[in-house]
Amino acid sequence: MSKAKWTWLASLLLAASVLAYVSWVPPHARLVQAYPVNATHFTAYVNNTTVYITQAGLSFRGSPAEAQAVMQYLYSQCRYVAVDVLNATRLSKSGQLWTADVYCTADGSMWLWLRWLPLRFTAYSGYVEFVNATNATAVTPVGTFTNRIPAGWYLDPATKAVFRMPGANLTLLSYVDSLSAQIKALKAELDKTKTNASQAASLIARLEAQIAALEAQRRALEEALRQREFEAAALQANLRAAQAENDRLRSQLAQLKAENDQLKAKLASMNQTLASLNNQLTSLKSQLAAQLTSGEEGPNPLMYALPVALAGVAAAFVIYRKKKAEE
Repeated sequence: MSKAKWTWLASLLLAASVLAYVSWVPPHARLVQAYPVNATHFTAYVNNTTVYITQAGLSFRGSPAEAQAVMQYLYSQCRYVAVDVLNATRLSKSGQLWTADVYCTADGSMWLWLRWLPLRFTAYSGYVEFVNATNATAVTPVGTFTNRIPAGWYLDPATKAVFRMPGANLTLLSYVDSLSAQIKALKAELDKTKTNASQAASLIARLEAQIAALEAQRRALEEALRQREFEAAALQANLRAAQAENDRLRSQLAQLKAENDQLKAKLASMNQTLASLNNQLTSLKSQLAAQLTSGEEGPNPLMYALPVALAGVAAAFVIYRKKKAEE
């Protein structure tokens, strides 16, 4: 290959070394038919339920004029809406509030994460994290960023891989992009060589073999990237399920504690009743002994009724203790 051809190939690879990523939606997000109702909330109708959706960690403190400008922007950007629900609260029998990560797109070419809105409108308040990404460029609805890009989900157009920053291996993505650029350059060189009858058949075969090897390597790396994102999405779903189960167990524990307190109160009342009956029995025994000493005849009916009542309370107390032990 001539020096001029190598120079052309090197310039092509250098141009491909500056990565361009497009802001995207996470694979596990849920598409909903939602519409903005104000600067921070959307509304949707899901499973016969009215749902209000708000972006977590975002608030708006602008003037009415700023609110109007924001609403026009949201209408233009949010033709399609996807949500990653972080928390759901029931407001009424027919209404819910979802706190979520909300993503909007006008035409599907890129997605806007609403947490990035403070980068475009100063009336919004919220924390936006930036990540160091050398030689990388991120194209988003709120601007284009190079070397330091907003944390979030992105699409690599070269490999069609969806990844999250921070978390993705940019070195691996860069290498895959480099392989794609090499394949493209080699294919162009191969096509050019095939049109030139003076080129040797051995060069064509060598280039075709090199392209096939690089294609196989690229496909393997792309599959590894996609598999990693699918695993990350599954882990996040498991985490949300574990958090929901933890909330359910906390609610159950609180209920059991309340029932335990009620049982303790009943036990204290029964102990008090038993002590009172014991005192009455002791008093009756003393009266009976005094009657016998003074020679009075005839039994006192209370001396028979009170032991029966005392025995009933004692039996109930024993049954309660047995049930408590079984719990």
